Amino acid sequence: MLPLRIVETDRPDFDQPIVELWREDEFVGMVFWDGEEAVVQIYPDNDGDVHDIAVEDMFRVLELAMQIVMPEDQLEAQGDEILAAINAAEPEGTWDEEDPFTRTLTDEFDDQVVYRAEDGEGFFDRKTALAMLARCDELGLAVVTMDGFDLEGAVLIPRPELSVAIAAPAGLDWAVRVAAANAQIRDALDGWDTRPTLVAAFVIQQSDGETFVA
Repeated sequence: MLPLRIVETDRPDFDQPIVELWREDEFVGMVFWDGEEAVVQIYPDNDGDVHDIAVEDMFRVLELAMQIVMPEDQLEAQGDEILAAINAAEPEGTWDEEDPFTRTLTDEFDDQVVYRAEDGEGFFDRKTALAMLARCDELGLAVVTMDGFDLEGAVLIPRPELSVAIAAPAGLDWAVRVAAANAQIRDALDGWDTRPTLVAAFVIQQSDGETFVA
């Protein structure tokens, strides 16, 4: 089954951007902001039949589309709520109690940071970030938050517009949640500018629901 792709566009009768859903050259539907919520419309295929869409693929594009069409103030508020929930769920205990897959990831990438904040948060260049995402796929770890910054010398400059927070429904199988979350993060990262100063920071979730800062 061919994957969906998204195309961001503006229309004069909408205040917010519209995200069109396509499968190759066939229009599938669109996502738009309807005053209070994001709405998706799915249209019949070229033969008038229904579209068969993989749940994982639909979840991936809808999460990313919602980030695009949502008004900036509401997007920031949603991100703050998600981050607050993540921070409230930070596990207590020693480093020795860490998930083995988490330890594997951190052992492999700790020395690849381009900047490490005083609180321990790591910042990675694009190439390393993509490698981390691939490794998270293999280890069953879900990247649930990604924030972009510019590293100008020793100065870290936040870029609020480059912030992605994933809120996957709890009922999904964990492997599906990992694949969907990481695919959305990868799509967002692919859409960022390729300037060499751009770095990314991540919050990653384990299969037990606990999260950690990379």
